Amino acid sequence: MASGKGCFSRFLKVFLVLLIVTIFLILTLFLLAIGAPVSYPAPKFDSGDTGVIASVITRLARSLVDKEGRVVETAVLKLSQNEVQTLLNAEIAKSIRPETQSLPYAVVWDAGRLQLHYSMPVSSGRAANISVEVSPIVDEGDLTLIPGQGSIGKVPMPRAALNYAAKKLELMAMGVDSTRTALSAFKRIEPDEDGHLLLMFDPRDVNTVIRILKSAGEPQPREELDRSADRDADKDTDNDSDDIDDENEERIEKNEE
Repeated sequence: MASGKGCFSRFLKVFLVLLIVTIFLILTLFLLAIGAPVSYPAPKFDSGDTGVIASVITRLARSLVDKEGRVVETAVLKLSQNEVQTLLNAEIAKSIRPETQSLPYAVVWDAGRLQLHYSMPVSSGRAANISVEVSPIVDEGDLTLIPGQGSIGKVPMPRAALNYAAKKLELMAMGVDSTRTALSAFKRIEPDEDGHLLLMFDPRDVNTVIRILKSAGEPQPREELDRSADRDADKDTDNDSDDIDDENEERIEKNEE
């Protein structure tokens, strides 16, 4: 009987020690994961950003033909880190009020990956500061987000949680009509080894791609881009982009002859 009581006593002590250690670890993780709210500067879209997009559109026209002047089967446009970030900032700026100075989230393009930051309030003066990295790939209009690293505060996120978050982000993005329509204009989108973003598309879809780029920074919501073919005859207020459209059509017609 005494032996039985001794075993139970040892078991109870071990259980209590494990319980205390578990509670301590949970509290430690909670303190590491939960911190003060973080705010990020709201992106602005100015004349310099307009120049960046205009430069991209000009370079886009050159991607339609090879060195011999023949129309390529698949046009490839390479965007630098600054150009990708400018387009991202323009999209965010469209969705917020002009007077907004800070946001609880940020989207950063760095080394071929999207860094997504979000400060989620959990109580008064406390927040879960979440950071997730994903590499975007678009194949024939279908978006795939490949997760990299992620954390909640100072606590690394497990791989299962990262995979779940990436899948949720995919569904959210493809659930937006304008995003789904824009992505459908591209054969493939992927980052290269140098951290650039490669846009690959059929030259016949160049007008749609131009409209996607031009829509950046516009305060009004984008119209459905898949109707672009019906609007090709409409007058464009941007003369530079009109000249590019005309040059592209002339090049394609000459090569088809």
